[in-house]
Amino acid sequence: MKNPEVAQLLYDIADMLEMQNVSFKPAAYRKAARSVETLSEDIAEVFSSGGRKKLMALPGIGESIAEKIEEFLTTGKLKYYDDLKKKFPQHITELMNVPGIGPKRIKLLHDKLGIKTVKQLEAAAKAHKISKLPGFGEKSEGEILKGVGIFQKGQERMLLGYALPIAQEIEGRLKGLKGVVRASLAGSLRRKKETIGDVDLLVSCKGGKAAAKIMNFFTMMPDVNRILAKGETKSSIVLKTGLQVDLRVVDDDSFGAALQYFTGSKEHNVVARELAIRKGLKLNEYGVFRKSSNSRIAGKTEEEVYKAIGLHCMEPEIRENSGEIEAAAKNKLPNLIEYGSIKGDFHCHTVKSDGGNSLGDMVAAAKQLGYEYIAITDHSKSERIAHGLSIEDMEKWLKEIRAASAKIKGIKVLAGSEVDILPNGELDFPDDLLKKMDVVVGSVHSRFKSTKEEMTKRILTALDNRHLDILGHPTGRMIGKREPYEVDLKRIFAAAAEKKILLEINAHPDRTDLKDVHAREAKGFGCKFVINTDSHSTENLKFMDLGVAIARRAWLSAEDVVNTRPLRELPKFFRRIKL
Repeated sequence: MKNPEVAQLLYDIADMLEMQNVSFKPAAYRKAARSVETLSEDIAEVFSSGGRKKLMALPGIGESIAEKIEEFLTTGKLKYYDDLKKKFPQHITELMNVPGIGPKRIKLLHDKLGIKTVKQLEAAAKAHKISKLPGFGEKSEGEILKGVGIFQKGQERMLLGYALPIAQEIEGRLKGLKGVVRASLAGSLRRKKETIGDVDLLVSCKGGKAAAKIMNFFTMMPDVNRILAKGETKSSIVLKTGLQVDLRVVDDDSFGAALQYFTGSKEHNVVARELAIRKGLKLNEYGVFRKSSNSRIAGKTEEEVYKAIGLHCMEPEIRENSGEIEAAAKNKLPNLIEYGSIKGDFHCHTVKSDGGNSLGDMVAAAKQLGYEYIAITDHSKSERIAHGLSIEDMEKWLKEIRAASAKIKGIKVLAGSEVDILPNGELDFPDDLLKKMDVVVGSVHSRFKSTKEEMTKRILTALDNRHLDILGHPTGRMIGKREPYEVDLKRIFAAAAEKKILLEINAHPDRTDLKDVHAREAKGFGCKFVINTDSHSTENLKFMDLGVAIARRAWLSAEDVVNTRPLRELPKFFRRIKL
């Protein structure tokens, strides 16, 4: 999948143009990059199915940028990018991916200190050379070191939302091969961890000749950049995206045991093996064996493997040794929310603010997903960078949404807004406007470096507003780009439960916020949730399953998540929704 590669190319162009003080173009390239980054389809396939015109149909991509994407997809290079890079020192583009410094500061650091690489940046910050520069100081220096840490961590792992489609595509290819009996994702990807180090795939087949053919196919795929190892039962490759993929081929009679073993987690498997030992058994990737006779008693399916050691089979998302084995032993496993159970999305943007598609496009895409409802929640006035709407414009927009909803059949369109929670805790629109909305999502979009007490007080004040329905992306994090802000989540969860304000699980791959451990903790306080995509395009709506994965890892059931409910039940949770 070329999306991450193309998006990064466009982001780099935007940063280099900004370093040259070029106007307007950087914003256009960033908008196009976000569009490609959040595209659920492979952009290479989009291009091959309809050429440049199909690219231009994507949000934020005009003819000039589409032409450049076409050149890169067809030749593997982009002359415009290469020419831009020649104007800067070698390796300086690496610095563009460090959170918190930005193109203008990169140029200043290079001009004053000769910094060209992340390693040099880290060394200069540790030597306190940066704090002596005008406009920086000790606090900025500390933030730069934090950014370096985030960058280094991000180089090691890929976001689930970007790794999963790539892995599923390869899984599909393997399932279609002659000689393959079963194929499955394994490892942290199957457990739907929020970031992935590498991809583990498992295949079963009959006979050695089939295994050799499978390995030949796997290592010769067109998107392979490098072969790390090739063997009879295991091969490792690196894709052109930089993602490592490991494939194991096993006998079909051992497939269940191998799948259990290679899915993990390591901590879960240790406890499972200890349980097997106490029963006089041996558990490994080949099966469950009696210690006394070394005879295999289970291994074909995961269900029979777990049954052999006295447990009910646990869903992969909760195999983290966080109570699931004890629950399985007592037949008290949670009834997890199911993929495909969501009936609507309460957090979506259109071209009215910073979205890439019209109201009609968003509604049509939601209908295609089989949704019963969708909430249009464009930004409020203070979010200037996202083209937030003024009070007057929002008044008009609410009327337009309702007029459109009255004409549309088969889906309910709810009128609302993602309203900024201001530094003093007030919402960005007055109460007399908020009360006209079906759905109010309140989110923090500024002053992320406030103290823990300041941020906690800010959000608690917002939760006191009787018109607030949903607390959006509650910790404000952007994975690999921005750490969560400091906030006392226990106090937030307690207040949200008391005031019956819903907590958002934001499914956008860059956010995945709330994260699973926090959502599970919030459930303990009695909180209810919504899973939203924070969609800025029709393609973003397809991120919903990433949010469901978080909810499953948090042990949430359908009862905990309001948008598993049909439209007729929404007035129980939203005071202003009238049907």
